Formats: sequence, C-alpha cells, structure tokens
Amino acid sequence: MKNLSLYLSLLFVLIAAGAVSAQCDFEPEIAGDLMLCPESEGVLNTGSYDSYQWYKRPFSGGGDAEAIPGATDSFLTVNYYDDVPAWFSVEVERDTCVVRSEEVLLDGYAFLPPFVETIGDFTIGPNGETIICNNDSLRYLFSMDTSIQWYRNFEPIPGATDPELIVTEGGSYFAEGAPYECPEFIMQLGVTLQVDKVDADAAIPQIELEGYDEITLLNPGEFVDWQWYCEWSGELTHLADSETMINGHFFYQECSIGPFLVRGVDMNGCIAWSNEIITIINSVEERGLEVNRVYPNPATDRLLLEFPEDPGMVQYSLFDSGGQLVQKGELQGAQTKHLNIGTVPSGSYFIQLSSNGLQSVVQIQKVK
Repeated sequence: MKNLSLYLSLLFVLIAAGAVSAQCDFEPEIAGDLMLCPESEGVLNTGSYDSYQWYKRPFSGGGDAEAIPGATDSFLTVNYYDDVPAWFSVEVERDTCVVRSEEVLLDGYAFLPPFVETIGDFTIGPNGETIICNNDSLRYLFSMDTSIQWYRNFEPIPGATDPELIVTEGGSYFAEGAPYECPEFIMQLGVTLQVDKVDADAAIPQIELEGYDEITLLNPGEFVDWQWYCEWSGELTHLADSETMINGHFFYQECSIGPFLVRGVDMNGCIAWSNEIITIINSVEERGLEVNRVYPNPATDRLLLEFPEDPGMVQYSLFDSGGQLVQKGELQGAQTKHLNIGTVPSGSYFIQLSSNGLQSVVQIQKVK
C-alpha cells in the first residue's frame, strides 16, 4: 500500500511538471521585409531564442507547412521569384519550451508595363511616326515616376529625368524608369517613339463672321483637313468639318454663342488654330446667368458687373464687334465683380460671361 501511494505521488508530480512546461511564456513574432519588389531579396527575422526552424507553406492549394532545410537561424533570406507569395512561420525553443509562431504572408509588388501618353498638336505619318512643325507643342508623359531617364537616338538626354518630356526635335525617343514603391526596379519602354520634324511654320486658319451666325474659313486651300470647335469653360467640342459653319445648325446649349474656332492641318502636316469668334452681336442676350446691370457704360478703364447674388467664379471673354477675342480671364469680387479694360482700345465690345453651366452676353462701349 505504501509503494502504491509513492507511485501515485510521483505520477502526480510528473503530470504537473508537464502541464507547467506546456505553458510557455513567450510568443515568437516575425518581422522584416513582407513586401518585395521584383528582382529583389528580403529578410525575415524573429527574436532571440535557443534554436530556430523556419517553415514555408504555399499561398494557395492547401497543404501543410514544411520545414525549410538549413533554415535554422534567427533570420531567413527570401526572394521575389522563389518565395512570393507564400506563408512563413518559425518554430523556436527556449529552456526546452518549443513554440511555433503565427504565419505571415510574404507578398510582392506587381506593375503594368510602362507606357507613354502623347499630348499636343501633331499629326501621325503613314508609318506611325509623329510629325511636328515649327512652334508645335508635343509632350510625352511617362507612366513611371522615379529614377527616370529619357533618351534620344539611344543617347541619354541631359537633365531629362522627369515624367514629362517636351519634344522640339526629330529623332527616336524612349525612356526608362521605376515605380515609386520600387525605385531600384528599372523598366524600359518596350518601343521607340519616332518623331519627324518638318522645318516649316503652320498655315493659320483665317475665319470671319458673316451676318449673325455664319462663320467662314477664308483660306481652305491651304489645308488638307480642318474642324470647327466651340470652346466652353476650357473644354473643346467638335462641331463640323465644312468650309462654312452656321451656328443655328447646332443645338449645344454651351455652344449657342461660341467662341468658335478652327483647327487646321496644312499641306506639310502642320497644325494651327484660328482666332476665336462669337456669333452674338445684339446688345444683351441672356442664357441663364442673370446680370442686373453693367456700369459705368460707356467705361474708360474699369467695369462693375452686378449680379442678383454671388454666382461664384465667373469666366469672361471680351470680343470686339467683329467677333474677335480681345481678352479673357476670371472676374474678381462677390455679388459685384470688377473687370479692368484699361488696355482695350476704344470701341464696341461684347462680354461673354459663364458660371456653373450658365452664360450671358452683355454689350459695352469703351471710351478713352
């Protein structure tokens, strides 16, 4: 009976000791490079323990985590191509107590191939080349945003390290650069951009207002193509391709009075824009933006435009009696706005006012 009691006592001690040893007082955590850039390496690490074993589990497809052979240090070197994406954990030991960490996901960045956006006045030749002429504006916008270098004829362009490149010469252009998140991951544009420079000045379309609403292109023989546009709140709306544009044929509320202009492509492929013309010549015509009064009228140097209430930002265009644009800008003030016309020659003028999709036209007289 005595031996049985001693046996039970020893068994109780062993069970209690096992229970204590199973309750480890630490939890290993993994830190380090959990997002990798393409073609790069990173390091995962954990705290200080007596021993280590790192494990890896596929990101998809299930399966158990498998011990990584030789991965028995406090850190683990990982790389983009072999290890992204995957789950990692580490098993550590301290004072005979063994604990496995929570899994962490090692992921990586993925980027679209670089591209270039082309902006400006230019034409496209029969082989896809971009054609520019004297005084043309051509801008390339590169999709990458760091570590950028532009090249012309396969030579680096000095100082051309911004996403935007203004092109004034012919040649073969391309760029290389990296995304902001991975400045060391340099990618090249997959194609070259061919630009042909024509040493010629573009022919300028000449337009004239006839009557109240008919505008004619006076020199169509100088162009192989032209289009009529209406400019409204800084945006251009394409209207027609005919030699004469009659405003009454179009029912765009924003284009009911203009300003109208022509974009012409001449025999050399050069592009130019005409002057701007409006088609309203009667004294006052409302288009939804109410104006109480304009004074003094006649005026010498400054006009005051009074509205029933503050319409917010008002854009204005000042035209002479022939419909030619003389001045444009934004009006300052609240319910009463101020317009400086001190530099405008004496004569009759029309002011086109626009705000929040509404517009009106008022007639004024400028005197010395």
